[in-house]
Amino acid sequence: MDIRNRIEIARSILTNAAKMNVSKEILLKISRKIDKYVVEYYRECGIQVKKDNKNGGG
Repeated sequence: MDIRNRIEIARSILTNAAKMNVSKEILLKISRKIDKYVVEYYRECGIQVKKDNKNGGG
């Protein structure tokens, strides 16, 4: 499965979880997984990823 499909599936899971009123902790875990997939996608495409020190992201 390519990274774009993983991102789309994870986004769908996150949307459905939010609609089902899943706990914030689980939503956060799913969201972080999506973030990792997006960073991986950018790296594959050769796009520079800037770290965000304010939110601990990157």
